[in-house]
Amino acid sequence: MAPGHTEPVNWARNLVVTVSVEPDDPAVVGTTGSYRCAEGIERFHGLCRAHGVRPTYLLTWSAACHPRLSEFFRSMSAGEAELGAHLHPEEVPPVADHERDAHTLRPSQVEPRRLEAKIRNLVEKVAEAVGHRPTSYRSGFMDLSPVQVETLVELGIEADSSLGPLERVRRSYPFVGAPLVPYLVDPREPWRPAREDGRLVEVPMTSVFRRPFPAVLHPFYCRLPGKAHGALRRLGVAEIISFRPAGACTDELLAVCRRTERLGAPAVMTIHSNELSPATSATVPDEAACCAYYERLERVFAHAAERGWRSATLTELARRLTGRGAAQPREAGEP
Repeated sequence: MAPGHTEPVNWARNLVVTVSVEPDDPAVVGTTGSYRCAEGIERFHGLCRAHGVRPTYLLTWSAACHPRLSEFFRSMSAGEAELGAHLHPEEVPPVADHERDAHTLRPSQVEPRRLEAKIRNLVEKVAEAVGHRPTSYRSGFMDLSPVQVETLVELGIEADSSLGPLERVRRSYPFVGAPLVPYLVDPREPWRPAREDGRLVEVPMTSVFRRPFPAVLHPFYCRLPGKAHGALRRLGVAEIISFRPAGACTDELLAVCRRTERLGAPAVMTIHSNELSPATSATVPDEAACCAYYERLERVFAHAAERGWRSATLTELARRLTGRGAAQPREAGEP
């Protein structure tokens, strides 16, 4: 139960659209650090405006350094979107020689003091780019360590969205058993709710079982090999679907909406900016695929509006949990 609340929060019918703003896929565009997807971000935001959706954009270091993106994000009116930070450590100074171009480098693989410096530098760069300090954060590769938690709290970050109970990381599900709903993280084991000293709110990325499946069996399911998962899916017994428009069809995305509504959980969508333009990611290879992607988004946004859902940002959900009221963004450089 959150401070300031006398009863548990009902998170149903909250749509949280998060966009990890990061470079185009170098394997597709042939260069490192390209942002051809900038045009797609603007196209996507037009769709959000049309449907009253307020996305949370989580900016990497290179995105915060990009003049066109900085200008675009600064042009937004207050309350139109949330602008947070997204850590890919290989591009954030100080960068060690072995980190350069290490695109799969996980934050927890970075030496702790250098990781702390990277987070501080990233938050300051995002603040400089957008004009106010961020209060939300996402780590690359679903990685949240005690060093990150401690540093984020010191920097005034209120909401993290790096983890997901039913998110697959490589070949395992390391966070199975974590709550599906926002929770105060244990600073020593961030995938667990805090008992006393939690100050950072985790807003988990959403994946759910398509049909009711007992929570007590979740760990067992996640330990099964892929062939067993396929068999259970074909039998209609168990299937995990993620709230990711790059890898889910319209019916699956709407199934996630319906399941979260029944479970009393928010629906936290995960988008990568290079999915928003054709031929800047492997998942959206051409204009036809891009149009289909936007059609899926529009169907979800329309469904949410028809059902009376609320569009929320990461920090808004964190403040609902902690009982904090809305606050004006702090200016860049303000502690």
